Amino acid sequence: MNREPGSLAQSLTPYLGALLEAWHELRINRNRIMLSLVSVAAAVWAMSTVIALSNLLTSSAEASEAQFTGIPGTVTVTVNQGSADTVDGADFGFGADPTGMMFGSPMDAGSSGDEPDVVKPDGTIDDPFSDAALATVDRVGSTHWSRVRTQSLAVNIPAAPECDPMLDPTCVGSGDPEIHGVDPGWFDIYRRTIVHGRALQPGDGERLMNPTVVNEMLWEQLGSPDLADHPTFTARETGGTQFTIVGVMNDLGSWDSPLAVVSYDTLRYAGYAGPVGSRLLLVTAPVDDTQQARRTLTSMMGGLLGTGWDVTATTADQDVEQTQQMNSMITKVLAVVGGIVIALGALGLLTVSIVTVGHRVREIGIRRAMGASAARIFISVFLESVVATTVAGVIGVVLSIITVKQMPVEDVLGLPMELGAVPYPLTAAFMGVAIASLVGALAGVIPATIAVRVKPIDAIRF
Repeated sequence: MNREPGSLAQSLTPYLGALLEAWHELRINRNRIMLSLVSVAAAVWAMSTVIALSNLLTSSAEASEAQFTGIPGTVTVTVNQGSADTVDGADFGFGADPTGMMFGSPMDAGSSGDEPDVVKPDGTIDDPFSDAALATVDRVGSTHWSRVRTQSLAVNIPAAPECDPMLDPTCVGSGDPEIHGVDPGWFDIYRRTIVHGRALQPGDGERLMNPTVVNEMLWEQLGSPDLADHPTFTARETGGTQFTIVGVMNDLGSWDSPLAVVSYDTLRYAGYAGPVGSRLLLVTAPVDDTQQARRTLTSMMGGLLGTGWDVTATTADQDVEQTQQMNSMITKVLAVVGGIVIALGALGLLTVSIVTVGHRVREIGIRRAMGASAARIFISVFLESVVATTVAGVIGVVLSIITVKQMPVEDVLGLPMELGAVPYPLTAAFMGVAIASLVGALAGVIPATIAVRVKPIDAIRF
């Protein structure tokens, strides 16, 4: 039992000794190989930075698309009350608009003949869509889902725009905001980030304070009130119903419009006086089963609602496999280009290593005379190149991480999301160090082979 630690240490001693010897030789010959290592580190920095940026841009594109169509696997079921002139299940090739704002405001969407919610004598709301949606979600056992209905509000905005929307296309005026009635899963499905306060929670639909989450644009137009003061606003369409702001979510961009998000049940009982737009049911399913989920949800909702309702369903237009293949192709191309650049740096390192071995003939010959094996000489010289390029690769990756994390990528490229919380891609780091080590290994074979051929007699002749 006591011999095991000693035997392990003895077995590792040659390898540790070779590494220490290689590092010692690098320190001695650092002036000769410094320029070559600088070129290798610069090549690794450039390659890792570009690969990391491509991965970050891919992630940004997926997140940005998810803010409009939902995360991959999202099935959007659109429900409208039918009429004699409508065709059952027809969406005329345009698909479902997750925001309910296609070709105009929700008032336009209500032109299909929908009427405001009907209050029963017992005080409950007659909402067949909500009943069918809850029953469908319960049957399929989904954990990420949301009912959605979109309507417009007339809110008294105290802040007037400082720019003219007619002259400046980037200017958004203080028009009437829209209000979405949703369930808590809506924020996860559309990847909306809460910048202040909190998101909607289960049970908010039963609170008399009517918890509301607004986007940054509406929050600023309301005067950027402190959420600790429980700021409120009222809307004329709901008979002066008071909504309490509990959270602020991020804008989708400078072109975004004012938006308020409340619980679906809150909006139902708010007494909205006006046409009701298209109702949506959002359900997330496994990416590989979205088409089957689309057919199942359409059939279940249609069966529960019965005749007189148009039910259509679409899936999030995200080709995850194609995005991954494109990202993989870009990574491979950049890796090849970076490898070529690193190879040029390794060529300089190879030249310096060969010259260095020529100056070390006396040393190597004496070591052979003292009993050093050819394998020990080979490994010693070989590891010098590997250790040098590996260290250069690590330095290049560290510089790449600093560059990517400190550079304002979202401002330079105009991305609709912040990348500060996105971690540095491990693929870029591993590829940078791995390629640098591989090139160093290839560059170390020739000098190591030359060193093995040195004989003890050569130490006398040198």
